[in-house]
Amino acid sequence: MRITQPFAPALAAVLFAMLFSVGCTDSHGEDGGTGDSGGTGDSGVTDAARDTGIADTGGGGISDCTAPSDCVVVPVTCCGSCGAATRGDAVAIHVDRRADHQTAACGGGMVGCPACYSPQDPSLIATCNAGTCEVVDLLVDPISECVDGMDCRLRTQSCCECGGDTSMEGLIAIPRTSESAYMTLVCDDGPASGCPECAPVYPMEASAVCGATGHCAVVWDGAP
Repeated sequence: MRITQPFAPALAAVLFAMLFSVGCTDSHGEDGGTGDSGGTGDSGVTDAARDTGIADTGGGGISDCTAPSDCVVVPVTCCGSCGAATRGDAVAIHVDRRADHQTAACGGGMVGCPACYSPQDPSLIATCNAGTCEVVDLLVDPISECVDGMDCRLRTQSCCECGGDTSMEGLIAIPRTSESAYMTLVCDDGPASGCPECAPVYPMEASAVCGATGHCAVVWDGAP
């Protein structure tokens, strides 16, 4: 059928709109997303973090900080692994925003988490970097790189080694040459924090080794 001239512009506009709609559907997906699900996008915030409100980086954001002591590592998910953060399920937030994070992670309601307990992995460290809390994984971070076991030593996770927790939840291993760099990560005043000078008594069953991946790690005798 021939279209008379007065209606041709209108038909062209309709056809253009249909083509534009198809193009948008192809590039964003039927659900209006931005490509493959599960990615991090340009912001570097995981989808899980967005879902739990961790992407709140505006004024008073959940991960805003001014010093390392402001930050704590928590699970991204509601229950974590029996309450503990693990690799792939860890985020650093402001210590005073834990309740807000828990509410967001659990969907705003009461969730029946398993009645179990798992110790927090001490090699997942919280630090403050450029005003934002971040997780540092000591088992992959350059700060813990080693060549052999003689490079590594035991240390408490806390800023000041003296008086720190020497249990399985509090011990880490770092190179002997990384003390200053580690204090920069976890101490509010860095290496100038003025910690008391005393040497903790470390458990006999704990030792520092250079792991297969070339990073210092703690090994406990009899641990699974």
